[in-house]
Amino acid sequence: MQKYLSKRTQIIKLSPIREIFEMASQTPGLVRLEVGQPDFPTPTHILEAVRDALQEGHIGYSSAAGMLETRQALAKRLLEDYGFLFDAEKEAVICNGASAAIYLTIRSIIDPGDEVLRPDPGWAQYDGVILNADGFPVPYPLIPEKGFALDFDALQKLVTSRTKAIIINSPSNPTGSVITQDQLKVLLEFAIKNDILIISDEAYDKIIYDREHVPLSLLEKEFDRVVTVGSCSKNYAMCGWRIGYAIGPASIMNQVMKFQSLVNLCPNYISEKAAFAALNSPQTAVAEMRDEYKRRREIFIKGLNEIPGVKCAMPEGAFYAFADVSAYNMDDWDFTRYLINEVKVTCIPGSSFGDKGKGFVRFSYASSQDNLNEGLRRMKQHLPNLLK
Repeated sequence: MQKYLSKRTQIIKLSPIREIFEMASQTPGLVRLEVGQPDFPTPTHILEAVRDALQEGHIGYSSAAGMLETRQALAKRLLEDYGFLFDAEKEAVICNGASAAIYLTIRSIIDPGDEVLRPDPGWAQYDGVILNADGFPVPYPLIPEKGFALDFDALQKLVTSRTKAIIINSPSNPTGSVITQDQLKVLLEFAIKNDILIISDEAYDKIIYDREHVPLSLLEKEFDRVVTVGSCSKNYAMCGWRIGYAIGPASIMNQVMKFQSLVNLCPNYISEKAAFAALNSPQTAVAEMRDEYKRRREIFIKGLNEIPGVKCAMPEGAFYAFADVSAYNMDDWDFTRYLINEVKVTCIPGSSFGDKGKGFVRFSYASSQDNLNEGLRRMKQHLPNLLK
């Protein structure tokens, strides 16, 4: 039956992270620190709003762009939080998660052979999304010694006549780094100089600890260069609800909406009701979750750096620790397998996120303090033996 499969299926690979999940599911007694999702329940007021919506019979289709009231709630929230102003009717599309928003945006702008710059290390699915649109992913290096900052000299050398767009992710999965406002301004100048579009993945915008989030679009003089992607998943502990969004020029959003209508017809209606409640209510629960992540960050990063052979910079956002384990002289995949099989702690090998992630592993501290402390205890007990 292979003759019926497209060539695309041979080019696009499943995320290597899948192997970790399979290993973890078959290994009892693990401290699970690989999962990149909040461990909190969806806030009660959101659940109550969904219950009411179900009882009122809101189970039909919505607009292909999502309900206007949800887009308006998004516009109100981003204006209130950041001063980010856009036309909710023409310049925003509600999607089934930020991943769908990225997929549909790439589908809307990429022709066969176009190149898309993407961060290395960066979210593992970027490559597959680009390849699925018959484009070519071009990894650009982030500098570990400078907090995984952008290297604009290296970036410029990667630009060709086929470069169509660049993806940025701040706060970053997997590094937890945050692009500074000064860097964002230089990035906009870079994009204008090279006439490329920026897809700004801001799925963790509410999970920043020691500074305020700055949406890249806020720095644009003309609203024509940036597509902002966001999500309810991480900010509101709503990963399974699958609601995200794209915001950008109306000409692009019209195409995002068109492709969404082909794939899903529309976003999940009841999940849109949940998103409306999340966006249109006090953000107390968001702040409480962020504060707890910050407490966990302090505990976990301090504990990692107390382990001989481990070095980990303090992440500025998201809930990931990207730890340098190169001192053990092991491939990061071999280190991960050792951690799972012998130490009974899970992580994700850094090379899953790109070549520049080699020698690193990603932990998630979106887990209870008890779990984090137990994971640290086990690693402190076992890992020094690898240095002998």
